[in-house]
Amino acid sequence: MGLNKVELGQVLHTLRELGISFQYVGPHQTIVKVCSLLHKEPSGLYYYNGTDPGIFHDLLRSVVICRDVNVQDLGTNAALLVEMDPQEAFYRLCTSLFHTTPRPGIHPTAIIGPEAVIGTDVHIGPYAVIGRCTIGAGSIIHGHVVIMDGCRIGERVTIEPHCCIGATGAVWMWSEQGERLILPQLGGVDIGNDVFLSTDVAIVRGLLNEDTRIGARTMIAPGSKIGHSVTIEPDCHLANNVSLAGSAYIGAGSFLGSGSSVRSHARLAPDTVVGSGAAVVKNVEQPGTTIAGVPAQELQVSKAQRKGVPRGLRRQN
Repeated sequence: MGLNKVELGQVLHTLRELGISFQYVGPHQTIVKVCSLLHKEPSGLYYYNGTDPGIFHDLLRSVVICRDVNVQDLGTNAALLVEMDPQEAFYRLCTSLFHTTPRPGIHPTAIIGPEAVIGTDVHIGPYAVIGRCTIGAGSIIHGHVVIMDGCRIGERVTIEPHCCIGATGAVWMWSEQGERLILPQLGGVDIGNDVFLSTDVAIVRGLLNEDTRIGARTMIAPGSKIGHSVTIEPDCHLANNVSLAGSAYIGAGSFLGSGSSVRSHARLAPDTVVGSGAAVVKNVEQPGTTIAGVPAQELQVSKAQRKGVPRGLRRQN
């Protein structure tokens, strides 16, 4: 059974509980699930931010959360008119309706080091491996996660399957005799509160007396790799498959697009936006700058909201 099942009565009741004022317009519908307008199905619940009445033409017996609508445009559908941003209303509604958070507890197959410090209400999933580290209260460590020695995980952090926190990087040099000399990495990883790490994220521990730091409320999408001694300030968003080389610095509120990379020791000012696939090879000094390309260069963006950037991170030049 899908996780997205819902009935109209639940929706209306939850909107009232959330204090979201609304007006229901159109015939009563028997909706069965929440849906995306990119994948339309009959009897779905959708949201729409725009003004094009044609949005209803391809829908069948559905309900759309939106700001305004001409009743004649609805066809077989209905609308839930809200005064707030329809996307925000939809997100708040879904957050309240669907609880996918696992219960606190440690799965019997998890391996927990004797020196690990585990906070209250922590979930640790199957086959997780927890070394000499600290995990804050309310955090969720999914199955097959490895947290190595010397890591500090904040409160309410979510780490999804197949992540490795505290991995060993590759820091080395050639000696005059042609011998490869590998520098031991003796630092740690410090992850702030309310961070979300999606699946297959690897974070390398810091060098010597340094930590690799992930700031509070940062979100990192699948497949991203964070090098040794990197600092990511709070409220950043890394899309999938981002690569940050050692000692890079990412300013607060920055957004890094899919497949982008940042060279070692490069510094990005707060609220920097990096385009998908960009290769950042030099510092970004001015907050709110948008860069893209290989190598990445500054773009002149309009005062309109920048597409693809989370609303809380959008700035105007």
